[in-house]
Order: sequence, then C-alpha cells, then structure tokens
Amino acid sequence: MMKAYYKRQQGHAALLFVMIVPVLFGIFALATDGVRALQSKARLGDAAEVAILTIAAKNADNTDVDFDGAGSKVNRDIATRVISNYFYNQDTILPQDLKISKLACHDIPECLAGLDTGENRFNEYSIEAKTKLVTWFPGNESIVGFGDTFTVGHAAKARKYVNKTVDVVFVTDFSGSMTNDWNGKVKVRALKSVMRGIVDEIEKFDAITDGNNTVGIVPFNTYTRNRRGDRFYNYIDNAYTTISRIWYPARNSGWVDAQFYNIPLTNDYNRFRNHINWFGAKQGTASYEGIISGARMLKTGKNPRRLLIVLSDGKDSDGYPSIRHKALNDLNYCQIIKKGLSEGKNEKGENFSAKLAVIGFGYDLEKNVELARCVGVDNVYKAENEQDILDRILELISEEIGHLK
Repeated sequence: MMKAYYKRQQGHAALLFVMIVPVLFGIFALATDGVRALQSKARLGDAAEVAILTIAAKNADNTDVDFDGAGSKVNRDIATRVISNYFYNQDTILPQDLKISKLACHDIPECLAGLDTGENRFNEYSIEAKTKLVTWFPGNESIVGFGDTFTVGHAAKARKYVNKTVDVVFVTDFSGSMTNDWNGKVKVRALKSVMRGIVDEIEKFDAITDGNNTVGIVPFNTYTRNRRGDRFYNYIDNAYTTISRIWYPARNSGWVDAQFYNIPLTNDYNRFRNHINWFGAKQGTASYEGIISGARMLKTGKNPRRLLIVLSDGKDSDGYPSIRHKALNDLNYCQIIKKGLSEGKNEKGENFSAKLAVIGFGYDLEKNVELARCVGVDNVYKAENEQDILDRILELISEEIGHLK
C-alpha cells in the first residue's frame, strides 16, 4: 500500500514538474527579454538625446525627404549613425518611425512669449525614433515569449539659444535677375523686406546681449559700390594676384550709376533700414566680388562672432564671372577668407570665430556649384519664401545648444 502511495505521489510530482517547467521558463524568458527591452528603451533615449544635440549643433537644412516629418537627409544620417553606435550589430532602425523636426521661434508660443519679457530667442529640435531588436527567447506554442523581435521607441528635444554678440555682413545679389517675380513678389522687394525684418530682430538681440551687435550690407552685381558712387573691382589680373591682395582695398574704377551701395557695420538700425529702401537691381552677377568686399567689411568688426551671409537668386553670369569664380575656388579663396576672419582676438580678449553661409531663393542651389564650393555644401540653405529666409538667417545668428526637455 505504502509503496503504491509513494509511486502515485511521484507520478503526481513528475506531472506537476512537467506542467510547471514551461511556465517557469516562460516567466524567465519574459523577465529576461522584458528587462532587455527596458534597457534598450533607456539606451535609445540616451542615443536620441545625443543625436538631437548633434543635429542642433550641425544646424543643417531640415527640408523633409521621403515623407512628412522625415527631416533632411543630413539630419537622418546623423541620427542613424548615432543610434547605430548605441546598438552595435543589434538593431534595425525603423525608417518610417524616424522623425526629425526643427521649429523656429515664431512657431513656438513659449519662445514668442519669452521675447516679450526679454528672454533669449531659441529654435527647438526634436526627434522620434524606434528600433527593432531580435529577442533571445521568442517563445513557441508551449512557452510564452516576446516573439521573434520587439520594438522600443523614444523621443528627445534640444534648444539652440542666442549667445554672444555678432557682426553680420549680408552680401546681397542686386543683379538684373532680382527684378523677376518670386512667389508673387519682385525678388529684390522680398530681399529688402527680409533685410528689414532681420535688422528688427538684431535690434531685439541688443536687449538680451550687451547691445553691441552690428549689421552691414554689401550689394553686388558685377561690382560693388560705395555711397559716393565709386565702382570697385576685387578681381585683379588673375586668381593668384586677387588672393594675394584679398585683404587690400579694392580697385576703384570710377563713378557708376547704380541704385545700391555698401553700408558699413553699424547698430544705427533706423538708418540702415531707410537706406536699403532706395536700393535697386540691374546687370549681371559676380558673387565673388561681393564676398571679398564683404569679408573686408567684416574684418573691421569688434564682436567675437562674425557671419558673412550671401543671399542670391542664381549663379554667376556666363563668361568671365563664372570662369573667375571657379579659378578663385580652385585656390580655396573662401577658406583663406574664413581663416583670416577667425584669427586674433578682440579688445575684450575674446577669440574671433567666423562662418560663411549661402541662402538661395528661387533657383536650384545644387546647380550653383561655385557658391557651394566657397562656403561648403553644409552651409548652403534653400528658402521657399520670405519667412524661410528670415528663419535661416536667425538660425545662423543663434549659436548655443540649450537644455534637453
């Protein structure tokens, strides 16, 4: 009897063991992959924060590719590389779930409200990402599991704030093509409208810095011109000679009738706005003339940050202008300019730093090879309307990366 009883108990225990083991293993599998999922989500959060800070520092164009909210190819490449480094040989980033956005201050109620109380202007960058990972214990019909893969997602934000005072020189296209229409408005009128808007914003920046920001303008067609009407050429004989004299005064070729002239760096913003209202456009395009003259003007500035921003609607004129610009780029004239503008310190002992950028509107920037060669493709921005131009210039003026939210 006793032996039979124990044999029956052993049978029950064996049966219970067979029934419980899959459950225990399922719990183990769920716990293991569950903890791994939580760790992966935390790791993706870290990766997203690093990616969005990197994107904010890069400050590249963020025009959507592939689908709404996708962000630009440059920014998607940055995010993909950063996230992949956090999940080396483990992940599959889901392309449709990788979204990158950049909002200008005028699109952020908090920023607009802050401007009225004297707070700093900022742009906000955000990222959403999901990554798919292979499970260790997928489970089957008998054992509970996560399946073959599981997906985790995370998001992050960063802000970029205005910081140090800045000298800005706008090298602006006043060639004949600027009299054409763009979005229902003559291009040159749109350009002057943007200039007035930028000056309004820089004037506001004075309230949140030490009030020493300055702005200047160098209009160009195939030459530049001072207020007395003297016409100036920077290209002398050949590219080598021109570069050797890049920081010397331009060649004065006598009086010329034109409706534009240089306005040196100033913080007399009312005077600046009143003068550009009179400007008009005509003749061909030689953007290097404006760039070299703009660099010389910028070198007279005292602020630690120096920005030279080219605004143009098209490439240099065929013939000598195009040939000469190519020759100058072959000798890296813009890199020489940037180096010269970044050397030394101001009276406060602050190191100078310089940036060159191009903002184009109404044409395909990819076809304007020489301007892109000059400033570098990462510093070329395309604008679809006046607000785009305004936003991109304000982004260039903004410098510091802010806190994560």
